[in-house]
Amino acid sequence: MSRILAIKGTEGEREVDYSALSMKEIQKKLKDYEKRHGSYTKFLKGYDCESGTPEDYLILIDWECLLTEIKSRKGAKLSLIRGGKRKPR
Repeated sequence: MSRILAIKGTEGEREVDYSALSMKEIQKKLKDYEKRHGSYTKFLKGYDCESGTPEDYLILIDWECLLTEIKSRKGAKLSLIRGGKRKPR
């Protein structure tokens, strides 16, 4: 299942397909966010829907989608390992 974030702004419409990003691109984006804002948990705790800017909201959604994409890719690899037959003891 692919995750696509559609962003409509003053510059026009833009879509981000997270399943099409390479692992290197995802990790680079995550490192950039961590440099600017600290950890995801820290950013999430400090985020306020009422006073937050639209840019902060997009960062939050993008960051969350990047983390979810990494988890889904790691989960897919693990499921292949779990599907094999076990040796009898």
